[in-house]
Amino acid sequence: MDKEWSTTTRYFVFALVLAGCIWFITAAQALIGALAISALLAYLLNPIVTVVNERARVARPLVVFFVYLLSLGAIITITIIFIPAIPEQTATFLDDMQTLMTQAQDEFLSEPVVIMNTELHLDGLLPEADLSELVSSFIRADIIVELLQTSTTNLGWIAVVLVATYYLLQDWGKLRDWLFGWAPEPFESDFRRLYNEIKLVWNRYFRGQLRLSIIVGLLTGAGSLILGMPGAILFGVFAAIFDVLLSVGPAIIMGIATLVALLAGSNTLDISNTLFAIVILALHLGIQGIENIWLRPRIMSSSLRIHPAVIFIAIVGSLSLAGVLTALIIVPVLGSIAVISRYTYFKLFKLDPWADNTQLASRIIAEKKAGEVDTAVSPHKPAKSTD
Repeated sequence: MDKEWSTTTRYFVFALVLAGCIWFITAAQALIGALAISALLAYLLNPIVTVVNERARVARPLVVFFVYLLSLGAIITITIIFIPAIPEQTATFLDDMQTLMTQAQDEFLSEPVVIMNTELHLDGLLPEADLSELVSSFIRADIIVELLQTSTTNLGWIAVVLVATYYLLQDWGKLRDWLFGWAPEPFESDFRRLYNEIKLVWNRYFRGQLRLSIIVGLLTGAGSLILGMPGAILFGVFAAIFDVLLSVGPAIIMGIATLVALLAGSNTLDISNTLFAIVILALHLGIQGIENIWLRPRIMSSSLRIHPAVIFIAIVGSLSLAGVLTALIIVPVLGSIAVISRYTYFKLFKLDPWADNTQLASRIIAEKKAGEVDTAVSPHKPAKSTD
């Protein structure tokens, strides 16, 4: 019979495994990022595959193949339809910005500003280069070669993402059971319960956020187009994309849109630029009010149970420290950490982590009422007379 490891050996092996995991995460950040994107894509496509597999009674590998193929076709079709409009919108936006820069140079910056008997000349504050020439200057042989090299590398990672997404969709059930098999037998049921709790958090977040992004993008694009906002389609697309950053993304889009409206004015409304900027600001504030007051509570409900201030700080911190990809998933990650922390807390204090929340709340309320009754019936010392 093999001799069991001592406590010292166990801690030593655990430290080695932990150090190896940290080294792997540090050395393979690009691979982990690609696998994270694959997991997100597979996670979003998995409900479609599951529904078709259950209702049509078709083999899952065949369903995965057709759903995957249709998804790629839809992405390519949308790209072909909408990509041609983006250069036109971008060119119009650059022309408007060039005109605005010239007007600002002539009207506001041509005269010196006097501050404490000192003249400040601001005529050289804005660049005099043509934006179209500035853009065309980037199209050079050396830059094109660098772009081709970068594109080749990116194509390799795109291939990794596509292949990994396909196999995660097809064999995730087997991979999940294999991971659960590594858990000690007394804790396997707990691990499965934790998995279901975390899965519920991610399900609610991504499905709700996808619907919110589509609604916000459509409202922003349509409203901007009706009001004559330059680059309306671009603002609609970016509003849908940046909406996943919750409070930070919409604030960025709102600020840029208000600035462009103030400088460019409207293409359809015969009003001043200042009034048009106020109208655009009101449009974005109204859309955010509808989303945050009516749509988000109804769609997201209270599944994450995290204070909005914590979410805001986490998004800003992840944007500055870890990049956009981390900011996109920081909210469900916080929800997952909350689930695991709750389980750990209950286990540390030898409580049942799966106790019904209603019974727990009733017990807390009953104890609080009992404490109030004890306080009410406890004898009080008479106050000393000051006479």
